[in-house]
Amino acid sequence: MDYVIGVDCGGTNTTAIAYNLDGTPIKTTVTGPANLMVDDSRALNNVRNALRKLLASVDGTCQAITVGLAGLRAYQFKERFRQQLNLPTENIQLINDAQLALIAKLHGQDGLVVIAGTGAIVIGTADQRQFSAGGWGHLLGDEGSGYHLSLLAVQQVTMEADDRQATAFGQALLAHLNLRSVFELIDHFYQWDKARVAKLAPFVLAQAEAGDPTAIGIVKKSAQGLATKIIQARRKGDWSDTDTVKIAVTGSVLEKNTYYRDILKQAVMAAGLPFTYLPITPTVSNAIAAVYDYQD
Repeated sequence: MDYVIGVDCGGTNTTAIAYNLDGTPIKTTVTGPANLMVDDSRALNNVRNALRKLLASVDGTCQAITVGLAGLRAYQFKERFRQQLNLPTENIQLINDAQLALIAKLHGQDGLVVIAGTGAIVIGTADQRQFSAGGWGHLLGDEGSGYHLSLLAVQQVTMEADDRQATAFGQALLAHLNLRSVFELIDHFYQWDKARVAKLAPFVLAQAEAGDPTAIGIVKKSAQGLATKIIQARRKGDWSDTDTVKIAVTGSVLEKNTYYRDILKQAVMAAGLPFTYLPITPTVSNAIAAVYDYQD
């Protein structure tokens, strides 16, 4: 049996899936995060382990492997990474994880893909050109991501400590983490990695959806940052102000939270430009791009 493998790497985990050539999933392996700009050694180990497990457990011949890696755009050692995978197949394509999502969600159509998981980026294609906005990492941006939502929440607690004006949200966040003070929170924050910080996002979104005004302000601020990236990416596509541009969304923060998607859509709508949103397919991994890529 011939098959292909797609690997979707992100700031939280790495999902590798073997597919029949018609796109039917055969087997899935999940390992840890793989962001080259955060820890390339860890990324290498997680990708290599996921691929070796699949190759050892699936009968047949692997025709191609497509790996979508977070942080690949700015990574200078792509060929070395490929060699260090040390796999028994030469047809291995390394692309950015955002490009993987672009192939999976639009499959050749012009439009934008908005990704918001641990990090965030908007990537698009128009007239066979690719372009993006955002995706500069958690230290420089990632507006609208799980990390950004969480960072704003922690910053809110520190501002409350400075102003000596505690809010219900700040107290609820400390209670959620079983912490007694802002100092304990900061001690934990500086020990957490990017993925752990981003795990605060569901709490922030739940508080906002329940009507907490402070949480609502945080969510709207983060969503506005991502909406700005969407408009910037649209400009890079050179669409006219009357063109209706397709948008596909992916990433855990957007796929799992209708409330947040609605807040983002409202922020985008304020720009007065026409968009249409493609149906969400959370059960279909972006790793399916390996099949489309092989078929093309």
